[in-house]
Amino acid sequence: MKPLGHTIIRLTETRSTNLLVMETPTYLDNHGLVVVTPRQSAGRGRMGRKFISLPGEQLLFSVVLHPQLPPETLSLLSLVAGVCVADALEAELGVVPELKWPNDVLIGGRKVCGILVELRHGAERAARVVLGIGINCHGTTEDIPPELRSVITTLAHETGHPIDTRRLLEAILRQLELRLGALEDGAVTSLLDRWRARARLAGRRVLLSEHPQRHLGTVQELMPSGALRIRLDSGEMYLHHSGALDWLD
Repeated sequence: MKPLGHTIIRLTETRSTNLLVMETPTYLDNHGLVVVTPRQSAGRGRMGRKFISLPGEQLLFSVVLHPQLPPETLSLLSLVAGVCVADALEAELGVVPELKWPNDVLIGGRKVCGILVELRHGAERAARVVLGIGINCHGTTEDIPPELRSVITTLAHETGHPIDTRRLLEAILRQLELRLGALEDGAVTSLLDRWRARARLAGRRVLLSEHPQRHLGTVQELMPSGALRIRLDSGEMYLHHSGALDWLD
């Protein structure tokens, strides 16, 4: 297959790079194609939430993937993407990111990157994955809404200097190429170990919301499927694959 980034479509602004790719069959059928923009007017996060795009030049992009993976492994792509972003940030900028299940990259406990994986099927049910990554590259504390200043940060704020977004995009694509190849070769355990090494996971308190019920619990571990094993306060063990999950510490 063609390498990731063989075609890069650069836009000055768009509603959402993921939406654009999902709505354009010629993009969706082109493994390795990348759509990138510094600004989005309708960015989306996980579970339909709005992804807040700060003013200034950010790194917001989507990569089309046609992974040669069994269906049960596709759910790991969000975790793998987090590893790739974190490794690229550390290598390029010297920061030490932390990963938060399932799709956030943090620096100093504050979110700097969000990841959204969306799946479609093409001919013969072949998987078509759109991997969306949004990184807050530029902006000061004043650019962040007051109610979010304790939970969001930017790379420029953390490093004290402007960010070369083109170079950072190239570094992330290199990591993705490497990690996706390893995943296709069956290196699930080593990739998940890499994720665990960047995550503060075991022992964290969480609130599960499954309408109309809410449950408190304590995270035990990340399972090979990418799900979280959680001990509810009732004593029951629960596997959390997706849905509403609030971190309490």
